[in-house]
Amino acid sequence: MRISQTSIAIASAAFVSAALVACGGGGGGSGSSVTTTTTFSGTAATGAAMANATVSISCASGSGTTTTAANGSYTKDLTSITLPCALRAASSDGTTVLYSVTTATATSSSTQVANITPLTQLLVASLAGTDPATFFTNLSASTASSVTASSVSAAQAAVLTTLSNAGLDVSSLPDLLTGTLVAATSTTSGNAYDTVLDTLQTQLTNSGTTLATLTTAVAAASPTATTTTTTTTNVASLPASQLLKVADSNCAALRSGDYWAITPTMGGTIASQFTSGSYNAGTKTATNLAGASTVFSGNGNCNYLAGDGVSNIVVSQAGVVMARYQDGSNVSRLGFAIPKQTIALSELAGTWNGLGFERNDAGTSYAASSFTATISSTGVVSDVTSCNGASTSSICSAETPTINISSNSAGGFDMASTAVGDVWTDRAFAYRAGNGDLMVVQVAGDGSVSTWTKKRTLSPPAVGTNQGGSWSVRTLRTLVANALSTDTNTVTVTAVNSAADSFTRSANLANGTADYSETILLNTPRVGYNFRAAGSTTSTFDGRTVNLRERTNLGLRGMGVTVQSIPVQTGITSAGFQMTVDQP
Repeated sequence: MRISQTSIAIASAAFVSAALVACGGGGGGSGSSVTTTTTFSGTAATGAAMANATVSISCASGSGTTTTAANGSYTKDLTSITLPCALRAASSDGTTVLYSVTTATATSSSTQVANITPLTQLLVASLAGTDPATFFTNLSASTASSVTASSVSAAQAAVLTTLSNAGLDVSSLPDLLTGTLVAATSTTSGNAYDTVLDTLQTQLTNSGTTLATLTTAVAAASPTATTTTTTTTNVASLPASQLLKVADSNCAALRSGDYWAITPTMGGTIASQFTSGSYNAGTKTATNLAGASTVFSGNGNCNYLAGDGVSNIVVSQAGVVMARYQDGSNVSRLGFAIPKQTIALSELAGTWNGLGFERNDAGTSYAASSFTATISSTGVVSDVTSCNGASTSSICSAETPTINISSNSAGGFDMASTAVGDVWTDRAFAYRAGNGDLMVVQVAGDGSVSTWTKKRTLSPPAVGTNQGGSWSVRTLRTLVANALSTDTNTVTVTAVNSAADSFTRSANLANGTADYSETILLNTPRVGYNFRAAGSTTSTFDGRTVNLRERTNLGLRGMGVTVQSIPVQTGITSAGFQMTVDQP
């Protein structure tokens, strides 16, 4: 088997609680008490100052309100409150509402600085993993424990990474909560913080995305979010960084920007197996997403033809691009691309399932391979189970690899083996979808490719679930790709067998030639995969026999993409690796 970054430094603040301090009287005099006063201050701005906005402060214990000045600044003294506090700024006309949060310093909890901006709203969404309005309403002594110095620091880092991935220059930003913010007014120019707010607003406008939508996406991707995808149906959505980019008129999931394009080719070098690509939604011009530079023309929603009239491109709702394209020798190939993101090495930590195709020792063809492996926060690969295929008949064995993953300065990762007699370095690229799930694609110099998703036990979908139609491209054992196919119009779950860990679904072919039933075994051949056995069934459309090929599937969670292994079967020699993209 072959298992073949930048952190953004931010300031953090320690968390303490303000307390009521009581003093006893002496010399027989009457008792007296001294209460602690906490002064809140900051600036509320959207880019322009929020003048005359109502600022509401809700603490773990205690609350208060005040009004901003013409420059968006505010100050408010509160007594006998318990930190932390959530803040809300509502514009004088009620059309804009933004949220923030306070943290205390180790030396002085009597002074709290909290700006209230779209950026602090995103920070709160990442911190809480939910709508900031809900966080504000529900903050109490029992929920305050989630607001710590480390959690606020992590939330701010996540927001800055999102903005950077979206193309915003955040290098000049101070601390989002406590940094100096000079908001623009009719007579005053804003400072660097304010400039980023203006740029964010411009990107929201140009991308057709609202701050509310962006906030929801940030909350969904937060590690503290409570909603996850646990069924075999991936809920695919764009990450916040993609939402800030210009959308194509034919597909909201295809956005302008830079991509990593994977183009498996037999032999060659590692540099020939991937390239840097880009897309311009305004001109519909793609570079290296389906061969060389080409102009896309709509062929249905999120479906395109390239300028050569032969290459076909489809896009998942998470923004993953799949292509069946013509290479320089006019040979059809499978390629796919993922938007470029900065993903820290530590974010790869966890246990992964993988499925792909690997070149044989003779260098003449490719066969399916699958594995499960654990990656540490420092990139050490361990606990590997490697399989010589992906079916129920595959032989799997435990391995003790000497493989380490490290960040590559050009983007993505290097994956290197230092085992005696098995020294190699592959490249790997990661992408985070809107729900926070990650996928990884690994490519070797000989064209071997594997795709990874975090290992999870699959649960059956509910009866009646419409799993929708899909597009597929299959690459054969010589890496020659079949034409893109539209597999089905609808796939509806008709029954669930909990005892057998399976479900049955009906499938209607897009061309109307068959309507048949198939059974999917969950967590087969191993946890996280699903399996359809070879067999035959009868079409309810015309009564003819429909032959079903064996398939092992690995859904890339959150991506709207499934990778499949199709082995050689009796009478059928066109084994291969297939990628399937859910239709919108």
